[in-house]
Amino acid sequence: MTFIQFSILLVSLVISIIFYFKHAYSYWKKKRIPYLEPSFPHGNLDCLLPRGVSIGMQSKKFYDELKKRNLKYGGVYAIAQPMLVVNDIDIIKDMFIKDFNHFMDRGLYHNESADTLSSNLFTQDGQKWKTLRTKFTPAFTSGKIKSMFDGVSLCAKNMLDFLKNHEDKNEVNIKHLSQGFTIDVIGNTVFGITCNCFQSPDTMFRKMAKRVFEVDFLLAINMCLAIYYPGLAKKLGVRMSNKDVSDFFHKIVKDNMSYRESNSITRPDFFQSLIDLKNLDNKDDGISIEEVVSQSFMFFVAGFETSSTTIMFCLYELAKNQEIQERVRKEIKKVMKQNNEEITSDGIKDMKYLEQVLDETLRMYPPNVTLTRKCTKNYKIKNTEDITEEGTIVLVPVFGIHRDSDIWDNPEEFNPERFNENNKKHIHPFAHLPFGGGPRNCIGMYFIIWVILQKLGNF
Repeated sequence: MTFIQFSILLVSLVISIIFYFKHAYSYWKKKRIPYLEPSFPHGNLDCLLPRGVSIGMQSKKFYDELKKRNLKYGGVYAIAQPMLVVNDIDIIKDMFIKDFNHFMDRGLYHNESADTLSSNLFTQDGQKWKTLRTKFTPAFTSGKIKSMFDGVSLCAKNMLDFLKNHEDKNEVNIKHLSQGFTIDVIGNTVFGITCNCFQSPDTMFRKMAKRVFEVDFLLAINMCLAIYYPGLAKKLGVRMSNKDVSDFFHKIVKDNMSYRESNSITRPDFFQSLIDLKNLDNKDDGISIEEVVSQSFMFFVAGFETSSTTIMFCLYELAKNQEIQERVRKEIKKVMKQNNEEITSDGIKDMKYLEQVLDETLRMYPPNVTLTRKCTKNYKIKNTEDITEEGTIVLVPVFGIHRDSDIWDNPEEFNPERFNENNKKHIHPFAHLPFGGGPRNCIGMYFIIWVILQKLGNF
C-alpha cells in the first residue's frame, strides 16, 4: 500500500467515525426528548475520562442535571449508545411493576458459550430469566434462610474470636474484617466449604474473591465492549471474567458437588438447593452442572462486596454517631438478655432499631448505585406522547434518588428515625431502592439483610 493510498484510507476512516458519532448524537433530538449535550467520543460518561467520576457519582450527576431543568427523564449517550435516564419515582414504579412486561430485561451482557460465569439469574433475559427465577425462589424462603443460622453463627463466632485475639491492637481494618466475615458466610452457604478467613487470611478463596474485582487493561476493554457494544462483544466471544477466576470457581463447585454426591452428604445451604435442582428427574425443572457453577458464582459476586461494604459503612456511621451507637448497643443487650445471652434467629427480628440503622445505611450508601432495564417493546411514557423504543437502555440513578432533598429531609444526615414504624409507612416504595424493585429485585435481599444484621448484632 502506497503512502497516498494509506492517507486516503485513514481520512476515509476518520470521516466515517465523525459521521457515525454525528448521526448517533442526533437520536434524542430527532425523538424530541430533552437530553444532556454529549462530548466526543465518550458521550456523557465522564466516568470514562482519565480523571472521571465514579459510576455512582456519574448517575447522580445525570439525576441532578435533569432535576435542575425540572425534567422527569432525559436522554444521555454512553459513548454513542443512547440511554434514557429516569428521575421520577412514579414513572420508575410503572416501568418496574405495572408495565414490567416492557422492561423485563436488565440489558446486561452475557455469553453462555464463551463465558459460563456471565450467564446467570442476574444477567439472563426473557423466558430464561423467568424460568430460573421460579426454580431458585424456593431456596430463599424464610425457612431455608433460618436453617442456615448455625453456619452463619459459626462464621460470626470466628470473627469475634479474631477480635478478642487483637484487643491490644489500636486499629482494626474494618473493611478486611467485613470481607473476611462475608467470604466465610458465602463460602459456607453458597459453596459448601469452610474458608476460615480469620485463621487463614491468605486462603485461596479470599485471593480469588479479590481477583474477581480486579480489572486489568484487557478486561477493561472487554467490559467496555460488553456494556456499550454487546452485539459485537458476543460475536467476538468476549469474556467478563479472568480465566483463572473462571477455572477456580468451576473446579471448586464441581469438586464439592462430587464430594457430596459420592458421600451422600446433604447440608441446609444454597449449594444443596442447587444440587437438588440438578438431580431432578424431570430435566426441564432442573438445571445443568454449568448452571450450578454460574449461579453459585452469581450468588458470590452479589453477596460478597455488597454485604461487606454495607457493614463497613454502617460501622463507620455508628462510630461517628455515638448516641445512635449506644442506642443500638442497649437494644442488642436487651434482646440477648431475653435469649440467654445468645444471638438467635428470632432475636435478630426483635432488633428493630438495628434494622432502622441498616435501612438508613442502605439509603446513604446503596450497594447498587444505578439500576438498568432494557425496553423490550415500544413504551409510551404515562401522560406524555414520548415513546421509549424497543432496545433502549433505561438508567435509574438510585444514588441520586437516595440523596434528593425533595424526597428526604436533610439527606446527608445519618438519621435512622426515617425508618421507624410510623415514618416508614409514608416512604414511597421507589424512593428507597438498595436492592432494586419489582419482579427483578434482588432474590437474595432478605438473606443479605439477615447476614448483615447477624454480624452487627454480634458487635
